[in-house]
Amino acid sequence: MRRRALLLLVPLATAAPPAAAHSELRRSVPAAGAVLDRSPERIELHFTERVRLTALRLHRVGGDEIALPRRTIREATSETIDLPPLAPGDYRAEWRIISADGHPVGGVIPFRVEPRRP
Repeated sequence: MRRRALLLLVPLATAAPPAAAHSELRRSVPAAGAVLDRSPERIELHFTERVRLTALRLHRVGGDEIALPRRTIREATSETIDLPPLAPGDYRAEWRIISADGHPVGGVIPFRVEPRRP
């Protein structure tokens, strides 16, 4: 009987505990891969839970980093960052957060500014 009870407990002891889900970017404005006909006025980041945005960098592909306004790091489910006017071209917004479970998470949002031709 003891042996049978022990055999029933072995699968429970070796089962992995459920992993804590990290925060994720739910959506962004501009969206990843967006082609915009004019310069965006801001970047919006919307997360699945409260996070602390610790870094946001904007680079023109093949060019320099574009200076963004400083902001206070706070805990929130969304962040909005004003942008300077952007020239036509390809851009990468690189973000980093500390998720609610304390883990760092990051990603990249590529987009293009391509004005319509008359």
